[in-house]
This record gives sequence, C-alpha cells and structure tokens, in this order.
Amino acid sequence: MAKTSLLTTQGLRFPPAETKEYVNPDLRVISLEELSWHETPQDCWVVIYDRVYDITDFLDEHPGGSDILLEYAGRDASVAFRGSGHSKYAIRALSKFFIGSLPMHERIFRKPGGYKLSDIPE
Repeated sequence: MAKTSLLTTQGLRFPPAETKEYVNPDLRVISLEELSWHETPQDCWVVIYDRVYDITDFLDEHPGGSDILLEYAGRDASVAFRGSGHSKYAIRALSKFFIGSLPMHERIFRKPGGYKLSDIPE
C-alpha cells in the first residue's frame, strides 16, 4: 500500500495514512520527506537517479544481502548503486519496483541542467 504526504495539524506532524490509491508511477510525484517514512524492512523505498523504488519485496533476493539496501532505506541510494558497479541487467530490473519520481526541485539527474550520466535508464 502507498502512503500519502504528511498531515500537519496545529503544528504537529503525523505519519502518512495508508491508502489504496493506485497511481501511474510515471505521473506520481514522491517527495524526499514522504520517502523518509519508508525506511523499514517491511516498507523499504529508495531513490536511484531521481526515481523512487519500492524494494521491500526485493530485500531477501538482493545478491549482496538486505543489509546494504536497508542502509539506504528512505534515502537516495544513487551514489551507492552506481559505485557498486551494477550490470545493465540490474539497471533494467529496477523498472518492476518503480513507483514514482522526485519533484523537479528535489532532483539531481533528471532535470534541465542536472547531472548527465550516459547509462541512466530511461
């Protein structure tokens, strides 16, 4: 299940409420703040190249173990992903975990004037 953005009431911040919304991941915008709520083995999201991935179901399958993925849970894992030398197959495999993108003002790569890398998946 996806979570919505934070609710602020009388200066208090509450975690997002569970919803059953199904949104086209190409259109869904997920902020870094929302991402930060998904940092557990039961609910693990990461950002790689400005795209958000729900890798919860992949934790036990990752060849390097779940610990390295959990280290970046709820955070941007782009540098770690690139630095570990993932294969082109691994990069393509990300697509099945894709759930949305960062807002334009929080992006590093996929924006006008952003960092350009030749091997970022489309």
